[in-house]
Amino acid sequence: MLKMLRVAAMGFAAALIASCGPAGAPKAVAAETAVTVFAASSLTDVLKQLGEEYVTAGRPAPVFNFAASSELARQIEQGARADVFISADEAWMDYLADKSLIDAASRKTLLTNTLVLVAPSDKPIAIELMAGMDLAGALKGGKLAMANPESVPAGKYGKQALEKLGAWSAVEASVVRTENVRAALRFVEAGEAAAGIVYATDARAAGASVSVSGTFPADSHTPITYPAAIIVGQNAGSAAQFLAFLESDGARAIFERAGFGFR
Repeated sequence: MLKMLRVAAMGFAAALIASCGPAGAPKAVAAETAVTVFAASSLTDVLKQLGEEYVTAGRPAPVFNFAASSELARQIEQGARADVFISADEAWMDYLADKSLIDAASRKTLLTNTLVLVAPSDKPIAIELMAGMDLAGALKGGKLAMANPESVPAGKYGKQALEKLGAWSAVEASVVRTENVRAALRFVEAGEAAAGIVYATDARAAGASVSVSGTFPADSHTPITYPAAIIVGQNAGSAAQFLAFLESDGARAIFERAGFGFR
């Protein structure tokens, strides 16, 4: 009888230990799974760095898909598996919200950015970005690279700024429309465009390969913001944890070093 009681007690203790984590904390119901993040191409470098930090903290490595916000939103609309969407403008997040594809309660604005004109470092352009500027003359017959202004956020911001400053009609025929802002940056880095319109963070990431000619006035275009949200019906738990990580002090410091701002 005593032996049976001892066996029963040992079984109870084992069950109790199995139900608890370190220091007696309740054991998670299910292990955290990797989060799939669809993010604007301008976030490529900084999110890759943050992904490494996330792994260092003992979390599963995030799976990233970087492209123009317009392309990502359409992929999600067509059923591509994503847990988190981070757009480079509010419009494409609104697009998914209107289709009830995001968790509205999870939506938050993570970051801000600024818009700049860049040129190849060996052929800098001296121009003041203001109303009445002669950007067409400054190009000297060369091309102006920018993301597609009909759909891609960076291109839409750029067209707005050029229209506000009275320069769009003179340069429209010289514009090389690219699939995303990073592609526009590559045109300038390779010397295939006399100038390009990109985010300040892209110019910083390019380092010495480009020269910043100036920053477009903030009131010349819609404020540049990066909203993030969880996709409905996906890995909500892991997605929420990743978004919380992006708002942590450590993540904010990395965003700041990359040149992003906060609203």
